[in-house]
Amino acid sequence: MAAKNIEGVIKEKKIEAILDREIKNALRGKLISRVHYLKVSMGDKVIIYCARPRLILGRSNENLAMIREIAKKIINTNDPIIEVLPVENPLLDSEIVADLIASQIERFGNRAARRIIQKIMEEVLNAGALGIEIRITGKVIGDRSSTIREQKGYIKKSGELNKITGKSIRYAKLTSGTIGIQVRILRSGELLPDRINIKDISEINPEELEKIDPSLLEKLAKDNGEH
Repeated sequence: MAAKNIEGVIKEKKIEAILDREIKNALRGKLISRVHYLKVSMGDKVIIYCARPRLILGRSNENLAMIREIAKKIINTNDPIIEVLPVENPLLDSEIVADLIASQIERFGNRAARRIIQKIMEEVLNAGALGIEIRITGKVIGDRSSTIREQKGYIKKSGELNKITGKSIRYAKLTSGTIGIQVRILRSGELLPDRINIKDISEINPEELEKIDPSLLEKLAKDNGEH
């Protein structure tokens, strides 16, 4: 029974990964964060998280039929349920930011790459991120491949990166060649293991203080004028 359950989960995750890839390829530049697939009582459901749902669906929902056809082929079902939801803060989502950079480089060209990433980094930090790092590799300057790396704020490079840092890769397709874009964003409100908060002795509960060191409790009592 357990083996069947694991097999089912693996199958669903595989479908989800293919849906994520194919829908993002079909809707490049539409600022999609991720695609989620799940089984519900009514059938198969596909949830697309994005910056702006109307950008995904189109003004008259003209893209909905295309999304449904993609889902039908991958899931092998006749009537998948499609739902498009906005993410809370698009500028703190590395997938959306990477897609935004790629679409802007495709629109304005590789010469505008530095200006584009500088502007977007400022917007990400103003949105509340603790830090952002952007790497662009390809024919950005001249005819030879090179790498541009820009960083602002605080970025974690080791430890439990998947839990505290969003990392995404996108590609901008230009006439001069393909440019790779990697984005790392350290979101606000994350608990960082290397940041230590030092409490004043008066902020610690007396019972906890006694467990740590009884002499500290005596010191606290003397400081407060207790005898």
